[in-house]
Amino acid sequence: MRVRTLALAFVFLPIATALAVELTPAQRTLFDGLSAHRRVALAYLRTGNTDLAAVEIELLIERWRANLPGLGPIERSFQRSLAEAEENLEGSLSALEKNNLDQARALLERATAPLKEWRDSVGIRLFSDCITELSQAYGRLDLYRVRVPDLGNPSTRDAVLTASLGTEGTVMRCDEEATSQTRTHPEFRRLIDGMLNSLRQMPEALLQRDGNYLHRLLIEQRSFEQLLAFRFG
Repeated sequence: MRVRTLALAFVFLPIATALAVELTPAQRTLFDGLSAHRRVALAYLRTGNTDLAAVEIELLIERWRANLPGLGPIERSFQRSLAEAEENLEGSLSALEKNNLDQARALLERATAPLKEWRDSVGIRLFSDCITELSQAYGRLDLYRVRVPDLGNPSTRDAVLTASLGTEGTVMRCDEEATSQTRTHPEFRRLIDGMLNSLRQMPEALLQRDGNYLHRLLIEQRSFEQLLAFRFG
């Protein structure tokens, strides 16, 4: 049964009464389930494990539908976001069954977009938002990982420094936004501290104009960013 069918049984509330700064326990259960299964499915898709990705998406949809009735009364904008999210999930599974991996991945990545728009409209921020922002910030730095950068070019050095400082600031903000439980988790600490340590070596690489040194740091940072996205995004 699709979300939009289930949602007809929900009582619509005026939008003004739905404004909040935190998710309800039922909403958090729904969002956490979506994030957990989606991360794993995307990892399988990236490595070409289509059968395992399909199983994970099926589990995601099953858990999603099981959690929907617990939401109780919801307002219309949230209902629309839920319907759009499930359409993307179903579309991803359908594309995967047709062996269209690119479309399956694109739809699965897009599944959280309508829910993010709804959260933004009511002022709800999740920790995963910061991890997404970290990936975006690092993306501007990762442009220089494709090949060894020419650090003899002043504009390249300036651009790398600006991007590295922006990424470092985002890493520090994610460390601050993490819950105390997450912040003290050994894996989280290893990834955050490792990425910060690597980023803080970049000024020295730039000062020495050592492109190979910088390139190694970027490869290292890419690994940290990918693992943070997979585990906490």
